[in-house]
Amino acid sequence: MKPVLIIQNDAKEGAGQLSTLIRERGLEQQTEFGPNATYNGLRSGDYSALVVLGGGQSAYETDKDPYLLDEIALCQDFIKAGKPIAGFCLGAQLLARAVGGEVVPGAQKEIGWHELRLSEDAANDALMQDHPKRLLGYHFHGDSIKSAPGCTKLASSDLTEWQLFRHGSNAYGFQYHAEVDPPLVEVMCQNNADYLAANGLDGDSILKASETNLPPYVAHCRAVLNRWLDLIAPQGQGRARES
Repeated sequence: MKPVLIIQNDAKEGAGQLSTLIRERGLEQQTEFGPNATYNGLRSGDYSALVVLGGGQSAYETDKDPYLLDEIALCQDFIKAGKPIAGFCLGAQLLARAVGGEVVPGAQKEIGWHELRLSEDAANDALMQDHPKRLLGYHFHGDSIKSAPGCTKLASSDLTEWQLFRHGSNAYGFQYHAEVDPPLVEVMCQNNADYLAANGLDGDSILKASETNLPPYVAHCRAVLNRWLDLIAPQGQGRARES
């Protein structure tokens, strides 16, 4: 089985429970730091799937961060190859841009715990079976997806229309952070303490709320992520090897 390629856009924020689930399946994973990656050496034919993680960059500021164009092109390469994709936060925004969509500054930053609402189309989606129609989700973004042409909208929130979408049968954009586990939430709050304070938010308050909200959320997201991994290899078909 070819490895799962993970593009990490923040030096301190990894793939959380998704990385754990990949290991538990015995699948190989290769993590590349987005700003430093050698993109001409990253081709869909060498990997089984693509994961693009979040970061403080803006998907529309490609003049400032030109490597984001490489990440968009990488998404397009995997789409063309028909291989599974999971984009989280910035990764979802880059996936939306890869299919011709638009990302814009949000009217309000959505950080902390906010309710997700599944769409009617989610009832027929392979990943969202048995997921609650409403669930407090963990968010950490200021930009929003305005459009994602040809995609199926699977979830929204009061502040964000495109919280979860699917392109084709196996490319998913999660504006919310479905990949988090307790250590990653703590890292995100510590790593962005100044940003939170500048926006009138407090990381300690988010962590306190997470004591109650995180366990059921992680459990539901684990089921979703496991179903995404089923698109790569059903349970038991991985090979015990890490990178």
